[in-house]
Amino acid sequence: MNAIKYNAINLNPNRPRYKKGISIKELIYKRQEKIRKHTQTIDLTLLKHLNDFSKENTLIQSVDANFCYKFANYLVSQAKLQISSATTYMQKLHAVLQDAVYLGYLKSNPMPPISRLLPKYTSPQRSNLSVEEVETLNNSECPHLITKLAFLFSCYTGLRLSDIETLRWNNINKRNGVYMLTKIQVKTNSEVYIPLCKQAVQILQQVQNNKLSNDENIFPMYSRTTIYSDLRQWGTNAGITKHITFHISRITFVTLSISAGMNMYVISKLCGHKDIKTTQVYARMIDRTYIDAMTMFENIFKYKKLKQKTSQKVELLL
Repeated sequence: MNAIKYNAINLNPNRPRYKKGISIKELIYKRQEKIRKHTQTIDLTLLKHLNDFSKENTLIQSVDANFCYKFANYLVSQAKLQISSATTYMQKLHAVLQDAVYLGYLKSNPMPPISRLLPKYTSPQRSNLSVEEVETLNNSECPHLITKLAFLFSCYTGLRLSDIETLRWNNINKRNGVYMLTKIQVKTNSEVYIPLCKQAVQILQQVQNNKLSNDENIFPMYSRTTIYSDLRQWGTNAGITKHITFHISRITFVTLSISAGMNMYVISKLCGHKDIKTTQVYARMIDRTYIDAMTMFENIFKYKKLKQKTSQKVELLL
């Protein structure tokens, strides 16, 4: 009977043959060939944290649940990372381990659910810029002009940073006297059509006048680290205390569009949101909209009282 069982197992053509002796470092370098540039940077930063944590070239086979618990604790308690950043690196480690399973270095992924490894993450309150703050930034100095123009262009179009980085001149066309931006989004792989407002067109003209563009890309951006540093210094120069990121520029486009009275469905399409509920989340941020709406509601009663008084005066005259 044992012989039959042995033969049955070996007859399975899908049975993996597990390899031995590869380090996390080697595996991360193997991944570099097939992942996006931004993900490559995150993987290499993950490797730096792993090296600081273990002080040795850790073999992938030595990674177990206990290793994951200790590394997660290290990211928060010793590396002093925010929960959101620690979560990102644990997700990348999970992806590396999953690759190890796929390539036959591990039988299964040893990482427990990340929710058990890290404290509960509470997302920070979303922020956006007012028209006045956008204008203040426009009149303030930024360490690199291309960063400033790209950010403002995002405020006027709602493009993500990944789409700004990959935006080319052939994505801009003129139709019926209006400049149109047509692009496949990097994140969703869906196409967006955005008529460019006057301010966005002026940004493109500034890029050309200052000869900042190369032959194809409109905004030849610096590294993400440099961009984040630029935005931080720019915000300080403008006297804005909000934590400025490129995502804020996208939120700003949505909230200002809503404040201007633009149709929610249209905004959703311009931003490439698959679900209008995503757009509606930003609508909750606009206190001014709710205040104005309630003022209109109050005015109904004021108008009714005024009408009654006018009617009484007319009766007296008669």
